Amino acid sequence: MGMGSDATALPRPSSPADHIGRWLEQFRDRVNFNALDAQARKPVRLLVAGPRGGELVAVLDPDAAPHSPVFEFADKLMSPIDESVKAIIYVRTIDDPPAAELAPPGAAHLPLFVVEYSSGAAQTAPGIATSGPDKKPASDRPGTYRLSALDAVEMRKHLLHDLVVACAGAEIALGAALPVFRPTVAAKLTLDCAVTCLKVAGASALADHVPLLGFVLGGIASAGDTIAITGLQIDMLLKISAAYGKKAELARVFELLPVIGGGYGWRALARELSGFIPVAGIAIKAGIAYAGTLVVGQAAAYYYEYGKPLAADKTSALYYDALERAKKLVGDAIDRARRKK
Repeated sequence: MGMGSDATALPRPSSPADHIGRWLEQFRDRVNFNALDAQARKPVRLLVAGPRGGELVAVLDPDAAPHSPVFEFADKLMSPIDESVKAIIYVRTIDDPPAAELAPPGAAHLPLFVVEYSSGAAQTAPGIATSGPDKKPASDRPGTYRLSALDAVEMRKHLLHDLVVACAGAEIALGAALPVFRPTVAAKLTLDCAVTCLKVAGASALADHVPLLGFVLGGIASAGDTIAITGLQIDMLLKISAAYGKKAELARVFELLPVIGGGYGWRALARELSGFIPVAGIAIKAGIAYAGTLVVGQAAAYYYEYGKPLAADKTSALYYDALERAKKLVGDAIDRARRKK
């Protein structure tokens, strides 16, 4: 009898969810949620000019009524050009006559994106291939983007990415305001975080721990560096959720745990990298930090974009793509280091 009483008095083992929840609570006071929400509300404006500017706005912001929260026509400015204006987009067909001036008065300091596409009247002529500029747009050098069709699919190949880059510092607000930019914004936030995590892992000796939100593999080790990488990845997830119009709160990370916390084969990733990379230790962990962050960010963006987790086959494809990218990145870094010797 006494033994049964003692057994019932023993605390139950913590579940993985309980462990993760307690550990994530450490970050509640480390994240400035108000600052993240402020980033999502930051003003961001793109000036549109040219004879076909209205067509581009109709594609990228079909709900712009009575006016777009981001796009403004250069000849109908509603407020002065200030630091919230990030770029000028001049839109024309390949049949439109060239304009003497592409940039409106007072906007010569802004990067100029020239967008060209085939008009309806020219559809019988050989089509043009979608392409980006040789050099990115700058204030003293316009960049020309040719589109085989004026639609979001073709714009995502080059144009939207470079517009997001031009809106650096306000890209979260761009995504929050215009859904068409959200996948591109999320991809940039993910890549930026992956590169930073790689640098943190590569500059430190993380002992026997694969950094992926600090909890996917269980135990917490090398607390200082692990927490640094975990903080970066949590910040990334919150920024992605903010770009998708979600309020910044720690509940967003808990919401994503089923999406990012299972089925990606992180131990297999570690083994494959270990077999590929001839230099063990820091280089392996740097590659894992990079690949793991890529998959976490992309899985989160997919969840917000489509309202469901990635299917198993897509998860596998994402995992192996991240693996190959990590192999190449770390392998190139090792080659560069060897050449310097």
